[in-house]
Amino acid sequence: MAGLAQTTITKMNQLYSRWMPRLPAELTARNVLIFCVMTLLCIGTVMVASASMPYAERLHENPFHYVVRHGISITAAAVAAVLTYKVSLGMWFKNTFLLWILTILLLAVVLLVGTEVNGSTRWIRVAGFTFQASEIAKVVMAIFTADYVVRRSEEVRNSLVALFRLGLVMLLTVGLIIAEPDLGATVVIVLMMLGVFFLAGAPLIQFGCAFGAILVSFIGLIVISPYRFERLMSFANPWADPLGAGYQLSNALMAFGRGEWLGVGLGHSIQKMSYLPEAHTDFMLAILGEEFGFFGISMVMTLSFVMLICCIRIGHRALMNQYLRAGYLAYGISIIFLLQILVNAGMNMGMLPTKGLTLPFISYGGSSLIMCAVMISLILKIDASTQQVNPAKEESSF
Repeated sequence: MAGLAQTTITKMNQLYSRWMPRLPAELTARNVLIFCVMTLLCIGTVMVASASMPYAERLHENPFHYVVRHGISITAAAVAAVLTYKVSLGMWFKNTFLLWILTILLLAVVLLVGTEVNGSTRWIRVAGFTFQASEIAKVVMAIFTADYVVRRSEEVRNSLVALFRLGLVMLLTVGLIIAEPDLGATVVIVLMMLGVFFLAGAPLIQFGCAFGAILVSFIGLIVISPYRFERLMSFANPWADPLGAGYQLSNALMAFGRGEWLGVGLGHSIQKMSYLPEAHTDFMLAILGEEFGFFGISMVMTLSFVMLICCIRIGHRALMNQYLRAGYLAYGISIIFLLQILVNAGMNMGMLPTKGLTLPFISYGGSSLIMCAVMISLILKIDASTQQVNPAKEESSF
């Protein structure tokens, strides 16, 4: 296994050494990662309370309705993270096919008995709480892809067969998610799988053809669906219909404008007063920008990207030590976090079309919070499992 994907790893090492900032010797990626996650979680909890209270008072006659539910989600996320950490990485990788089958069944159940909200059937309701199967699919497909590119390493680098096989798995998974419909989760899963496939040594021409075909498919999905096309047009110019298709985005932009440099102060947002619908979910960043201004946005983005850098560092070390599955999994998780951060920030600021993607550890949403905690737990497990430099052992020692 020592020579597996060595050329790709060497190139990645060169890019990593050139562009990645160096941490002081007394700081470790693990400690910085935990600090960033906990800080983001604290900021997110405060902002959920601030942004949701007017909406909860009007809808449920209890201003703390969403705060309490968010606290329950944090507890569930902590339990899920601990349980995930106790499972060896080898156990996850040995059961990738079973995990995928269970995910497919779960996605099918959503379409059959799921709860419809705002025209989309993405949620399964259990005991008064809902969860999104597509959030689980993101993590499972990261594990599946990391295992696949190592098992099929020769085919990945030298044949189209590996791409076709992975494409079939991808098509079946995202086909069920699109049927919900949930284009945001589809984009994240597809780009994550392609990214890991490319990092595993796939030829650039092969990656380019796959990316081109998927891009054409996404454009087709947008054009043939009136509501998706409407969202695309409203993103280009929300002021053309500020009371219709551009309502959310125009109000989000007004929130950023009111915030200026330092914001109007915690709790003093105007847009959360039923002007920006469900501001505590996907458009939380706009309320944060209104109350804390450019300073608050900069702080959250800095913490988010430092968290991302720590995930990449841990994955990079795993690859350097020839723990390939662990390294590719860490990179897959990093891609998921990167896409969610960029897409959420982009749609809040009017740079990307509106998509139902949360900002990790900031936005309200139990399913997203729990699965983000699971992904961080997997990163920490990778860090703990790849401390020693022993290229001869690879993942068998997990």
